[in-house]
This record gives sequence, structure tokens and C-alpha cells, in this order.
Amino acid sequence: MTDTKRAGRERGFTLIETSIALLVMLVAGLGAASLFSYAANYNTGANDRAAAQALAQRRMEQLRKMTFASIDDSTETVTNAGRDYTVQTTVCNDSTALCGGSAAFKRITVTVTPAAVTVGTWSRTAVVLVTLRGSTNLGPNFP
Repeated sequence: MTDTKRAGRERGFTLIETSIALLVMLVAGLGAASLFSYAANYNTGANDRAAAQALAQRRMEQLRKMTFASIDDSTETVTNAGRDYTVQTTVCNDSTALCGGSAAFKRITVTVTPAAVTVGTWSRTAVVLVTLRGSTNLGPNFP
């Protein structure tokens, strides 16, 4: 078989076909890269929310150790894993229904807000924990 007969039977891709295939692969690759960037940003936001939840829980545990009379409002800035969070403790201790209906109860609200967030609005929202704490003083009817 001569080289001229072989060359006549072999067919390759044209320049246009190759260009179209490269364009399709480019679009698919850019879509995957965009999705990867989106996922990485929202994963960071989820880590911020988890850290805020852990800080709120830690503050609640600190308040649990404190005496009933010493629990009061406070605001502080805490750095956790290189990020700043504002931890605000609000105490309601009158006898209204909102505060527990008795002066022997305190309604404690711990709000943790990320200070600076660069991803979506869902990760900028505060983590809020609310609890009621009762006085350990025994009433006059206790034997």
C-alpha cells in the first residue's frame, strides 16, 4: 500500500471542529470553576455560623456557673479562629410574662454576631440562644 492511498483514507479533525470542541470544554470548565468558588465561599460561611453557635453555647455555660444575682447584661468582642464576633448578653429580670412571670426568674438571651462577613446574607445573621434561669433561693413555704 502506498502512502498516497493511506492518506486518502485517513481523516482527521478540521480546525473548526477542534475549535468548537475546545469552546465546549472551556464553557464546562468555567462552570465547574465557578461552582467550586461558590461552594468554597459558602463553606466558609457555614464555619462562621458553627463558630458563632459554639461561642453562644460557651457563654451560656459561663452564665450557668455564675450566681443568680451576678448575671447581668454585657457585650464583648471575641476572636475565634482569626475571626471577630460580638457576644451580647441581655438579661430580663422583672415579673412580666416576657421575662418569666416572676422576679425569681431571669430570661437570658445570648446573641453572637460575626463582625465582618464576606459571603452571603445568611451567614451575617446572628445566632441567638434564649434560656430561663431560676433563683436557687427557697421560698417561705419550703419546710
